[in-house]
Amino acid sequence: MTKTLVGTDVFFEWAEADRDPQALAEKLQAHATGALRLNMITNRGVKVWPGGQQETRRADHWRCRFLAAEGQEVTHADVVALLSGLLDSGLDFIKTEHLYTFDGVPGFSMGQGQ
Repeated sequence: MTKTLVGTDVFFEWAEADRDPQALAEKLQAHATGALRLNMITNRGVKVWPGGQQETRRADHWRCRFLAAEGQEVTHADVVALLSGLLDSGLDFIKTEHLYTFDGVPGFSMGQGQ
């Protein structure tokens, strides 16, 4: 069985007044570099970026999914580099979960609409 690291979910506590997922995405994208790209943001289990519904009620707990850029391999060093960049953003990341495939099959749950 081949186990391959393909990304990471980074969870944030972020309580900006309007809790605008587009603003959060822009902040994350400005600090994410290397092999990992922001793919999706969920809040309370509902996809809010990209293409979320404005009327979705949002809490201060966000899951931000970063996946390998097209044709890139992901290493643990890439995850550390991502977190280092995010540290400079001033956002409070509170948890991470690595995302793996096993023989090409995702070993993680897809987000709503993914």
